Amino acid sequence: MSTASALPQAALPLLLIVDDEVDITDTYSMLLELHGYRVITACHGADALDKARQHWPDLVISDCMMPVMNGLELCAALRRLPGGAQLPVILCSGAPERHDLSQSSHNLFLRKPVFFDRLLEEIGRLLPGRP
Repeated sequence: MSTASALPQAALPLLLIVDDEVDITDTYSMLLELHGYRVITACHGADALDKARQHWPDLVISDCMMPVMNGLELCAALRRLPGGAQLPVILCSGAPERHDLSQSSHNLFLRKPVFFDRLLEEIGRLLPGRP
């Protein structure tokens, strides 16, 4: 029995994955759950902000380019919430040149395509002592 499966469900880290491409959120969700994480998903920043208010995540992984509210706007909105300054945020984009990342308060930027092993490694670095 793995350590993750021995922990109560509520003790597992909760990750919020935000992307308007459903295939990406579905794939990351499935793989991260297999590695001992709980996952909630959102299709754009405003949806993610609502879900974060309902179930505060331990870490957010967000695409940059999305309708309604993009990843940089989401990051800024999360930072304004109680506890938001300490929330680890990973932003991802296939076109980083389209974004002014210098004004964002994200913890890490990953260029798409993001390989799962790299994502898992960075999550472990940002959430030390977790599965």
